[in-house]
Amino acid sequence: MKKSGFSRVILFSVFVTLISCTGSNTTTDKSDSTISIEIVGEVGSEKITYSELKDSFTNGPVRNEISLKDLQDFLPIFLDYKAKLMSAKDAGYYENPTILSEFDLYAKQAAYSYWLENKIRPTLFEEFKSRYDFEMKSSHVLVSLGTNPTPEDTLEVYNTMIEARNKFLAGTSTMNELNEEYSSSSQGQKMGGELPWFGIGTTVKPFEDVLYSLKVGEISMPFRTQFGYHIVLLEEKREKKPGREVSHIFARPSSSVSVLDSAYNKLQAGEDWSEIVKEYTQDTPSASTGGKIGWINYGSRYRGDFIDSVMTLDPSMEYSKPFRSSYGFHIIKIDSVQTFENEQARNDYIMSELENSRNFRKNNAFIVDWLLDNYNGYENEEVLNKAKSFLSVVDSASFDNPGFPEGLESSIIFSFNEENYSVKDYYDYLVSTGKKPKHVSYRNSWLGEYKESIVDSEITSMALVEFSDFSDQVDNYRNGLIVYQINEDSVWSAATVDSTILMNIYTNNPEEYSYGTRYFYHLVTQPVSM
Repeated sequence: MKKSGFSRVILFSVFVTLISCTGSNTTTDKSDSTISIEIVGEVGSEKITYSELKDSFTNGPVRNEISLKDLQDFLPIFLDYKAKLMSAKDAGYYENPTILSEFDLYAKQAAYSYWLENKIRPTLFEEFKSRYDFEMKSSHVLVSLGTNPTPEDTLEVYNTMIEARNKFLAGTSTMNELNEEYSSSSQGQKMGGELPWFGIGTTVKPFEDVLYSLKVGEISMPFRTQFGYHIVLLEEKREKKPGREVSHIFARPSSSVSVLDSAYNKLQAGEDWSEIVKEYTQDTPSASTGGKIGWINYGSRYRGDFIDSVMTLDPSMEYSKPFRSSYGFHIIKIDSVQTFENEQARNDYIMSELENSRNFRKNNAFIVDWLLDNYNGYENEEVLNKAKSFLSVVDSASFDNPGFPEGLESSIIFSFNEENYSVKDYYDYLVSTGKKPKHVSYRNSWLGEYKESIVDSEITSMALVEFSDFSDQVDNYRNGLIVYQINEDSVWSAATVDSTILMNIYTNNPEEYSYGTRYFYHLVTQPVSM
């Protein structure tokens, strides 16, 4: 029981004017244009209009029809809510550090969600959908870079790729020859070369973005992905072939094709597919499901030669003749070819493909990267390298006052969303987060962390500018926090009111709630000896 709640009670004059309607008991009988400015209540000096009442009511579950009874029932609740907010404002709750801290945390995470759902997902979907109908055939040259390449190493690789590109343009080397001459090797194999047909969402997005920007026969400028520097040639482009749901009878490469010849002959004789699968297939996981291995298309997880074999089959065939792939021997049955009932079904499928691709992630790091890419995130490599060189050798004992060379401290090291950040800003961040290097212990990851911290600090304000309804959502949450807190702290709490009233009743009428003199008896006996 909080007796102090009574000392914080603020009395409000609440004047309620209920709108009466004739005929039907719904608000649609009287036009909003004639009643929207009518006053239905007052809280202090603030007048509550019908329009505000109705808008607040419809913030809840969507309803086809709002009855006058609904609004009449809601009105006292809404006036009570407004009164609590007015009381909280007078009492300083809107400046309460604990409430503000919780509100800021919520607003930031809500901003991440808003960006993902209302901007990033729709934008990526439109891009993904525009590319979805095409499959690409390409070759590339790839030179890998170490985890922390120096500027000199990066420039050297870039110039090497320009050299390779010029040889192709001059007609003196093919892409296969350039791959053999220039591409890095991994486990004895060249990392570049000819790529299989694939569609959207198959490879990393930077590679995909460049490839889908090319015309057939065009070779790209050098570009960087997580694997290193590439040049890529778009060899062919075609309309996407619809996926096929496939079952197979399989024999391992160590087997003879004659094993599947026997299976094929029994199928030709009219024996049941499922029974032949059980008898002959060496693919244990699919044996109990009639040989089903799922949907196959260009870009699925299977090897290119197998995909080619499946996608070139005539889907009207009952089953294929035995053939060999890099996996072994197969007889293929195409169970269905992908179609869509309507455009919405197609869009839903494409969205699911996007969400399962490398192009989309539901985490804050993905959102930060997207914002950096789309809101002019730019790092000045020349200034960064100068700052790195200086900070890598500065003694930790003097790091709080490193003495930057003239002009370096104010140089712009990073820009984002039309704001510039200097070397001094970056240096202050390193100090504030305890990243004090000792001689050569500077970490290349620090700038990335700094960029993330900038986006994280700006994401709420950016959401307020970008999304007109975001402000309403976070304001409602803040008001909810405040109403909850004032309920806890004052007489607004129903529990406080009830317990206080009960205590007052008892205090004023103790005889009504007390026992009179009560006597207790104890029986004492003594055992009788025999």
